[in-house]
Amino acid sequence: MGRITERLIRQRAEHNEGMVSTLEEVALHQQNIEKIEVLGQLCPKLKILYLQSNLIGKIQNLHKLKELEYLNLAMNNVTKLQNLQRCESLKKLDLTINFVSKAGLLTVESLTANIHLEDLFLMGNPCADWHGYRQYVVAKLPQIKKLDGQPVRPSERIAALQALPELEAALAAELAAEGVDLAAAAAVEDDSLYDENGMAKEDIPEPGYLDEKGELVRPWCPATRILDHRENEKANQEAEAKKKAASATSSAAAAPGSSAPGSEAKGGSDLLPDKASARLGAFPEIRDGERLYQKNEGRWDFSLEESPDGRCLVLEVQVGRFLDTSLIQTDLQPTYVRLLVKGKLLQLLLPAEVRPDASKAQRNTSTGVLVLTMPKEDPAAPVVDVAKLRPKVPGTTGTAAPSARAASAASDRDPDASGTGGGAAAAVGRGRAVGAGGGARGSVYSIVQRPGGGGGGEGDFTLKEVRRAAVQAVEEDDGDDPPDL
Repeated sequence: MGRITERLIRQRAEHNEGMVSTLEEVALHQQNIEKIEVLGQLCPKLKILYLQSNLIGKIQNLHKLKELEYLNLAMNNVTKLQNLQRCESLKKLDLTINFVSKAGLLTVESLTANIHLEDLFLMGNPCADWHGYRQYVVAKLPQIKKLDGQPVRPSERIAALQALPELEAALAAELAAEGVDLAAAAAVEDDSLYDENGMAKEDIPEPGYLDEKGELVRPWCPATRILDHRENEKANQEAEAKKKAASATSSAAAAPGSSAPGSEAKGGSDLLPDKASARLGAFPEIRDGERLYQKNEGRWDFSLEESPDGRCLVLEVQVGRFLDTSLIQTDLQPTYVRLLVKGKLLQLLLPAEVRPDASKAQRNTSTGVLVLTMPKEDPAAPVVDVAKLRPKVPGTTGTAAPSARAASAASDRDPDASGTGGGAAAAVGRGRAVGAGGGARGSVYSIVQRPGGGGGGEGDFTLKEVRRAAVQAVEEDDGDDPPDL
């Protein structure tokens, strides 16, 4: 149940800097309001009032709004027109889709006191189904210029006034035949759903019935709207309570030494996150013999592949450029790696055993990408379990080229051998030593022009080494950078 309070009005008065005493327009639609209250005391300057899509059953407590020009009460539970006689400035009244019945037409005459009323909406009410509805209202309210959005022409008003006696007699006869007390219908509204304060009663009789299939069917009436609202509100509260309980259970499971029931039964290498998982403050404890699963609770975009020379495993995680590094925690073990980014766990099984003591974690200062370089325990051993790799480029294996792996192994055996590693470095060293007399440092051009120092043979040898290293690097390197010389 919603109520009109000063706090609610101030929240809806942001366009007036939160001031309610000078407020001229306020929208209080879809707030489940059952009673109009406090508006006259708090907002005496109101000119436009939106109260559509609520549960209001009685027009009341508006007599102090002397400047009110537009009142919208569409889609409520109003059954009669009343308590608007003192709203002298009222120009437009919208009661679309309410419950003003054919007997409620007897209360239309109360609007004759609103001499400035020009626009009236009663469409969607049961009274609009009566054959003489439009003529009756036009004849009873000579001041209105539009009814249900349709202009009232002078000829139509004259015809309505001429037909009014017959319409009144027909309406009275039909209501009497239906057992309606005309005096009571014109003077007193049906408050069976509302107490003396205008609030909906706690115990409302069920208006529905069971059909042939055993399903509850409710007619469209004020009681149905109130009961449906209360049932929906109860369901929402129960769902919110379950959500809080699940969150508390998840937080308790994340604490050290505890686990959520059935957590081990949730298997598979699923990289999709658990939507109900809460943020963790620390890495969850892994018990002896516990099976590890792939997890990506934060939906981080990442890649896991071998380095170009096959010596290391490289993990790159797109954690965001503006994420503070203090929100990132790492836990690297020989067979798996875990990251805790903003309390969300990224847990990956490694395809090869690595050396945690020689690994390093770096972060790109421009893109924010987190890079973990993990040297393999056996650099020469190829990765067999390629299913655990996640290549950066789709369609590739994510493993190092066999030629690059062989060259890396050769450089480990003979540091002076030719190749992209030791051979190239040795050639550069010799080039610098040979060309020192000429003043050039590490340039292939200077080696060719000035082989100098230590005899011609050494110069030729150095040139051959440089040429062979350059050719080999071009053949094996798949990057865009020039080879090291």
